[in-house]
Amino acid sequence: MTTSFTQLALLTGYMLALLIGAMGVIVVVKMAKGTINLALLVSEKDGTASLSRFQFLIFTFVIAISLLLLVLEKIESKDYNFPMVDSGVLTLLGISGGSYVVSKGIQKSFESADNSTAGGSPGQADSTGGSSKSWPTT
Repeated sequence: MTTSFTQLALLTGYMLALLIGAMGVIVVVKMAKGTINLALLVSEKDGTASLSRFQFLIFTFVIAISLLLLVLEKIESKDYNFPMVDSGVLTLLGISGGSYVVSKGIQKSFESADNSTAGGSPGQADSTGGSSKSWPTT
């Protein structure tokens, strides 16, 4: 690569890193002020802990920090290529994300089962043959 192209690429990378860092600082400040509610970060709507959410959060942070350290190590050694990420790491992150998605699917199926046994879902016909949900008329 030419020297000017390398400098442009580095400048762009630094600007993107600063932008993402500034966004991170804004999020942390808002979390400290209480503007961003973290109550449901690793729990469900009813307040119970969610192992799948916690696992996905921890795996994401560990992989992100590891990747950051690899990038910093490459920059220190004057190698500006993106570090190779092992397929096993991506597989583990995919499994963690998949377990979160499956748990949400199971949760939704339990919620829909509860709705059908506790009064029915909106729009379900009642015993008189009408709809249990009234829709606004114009």
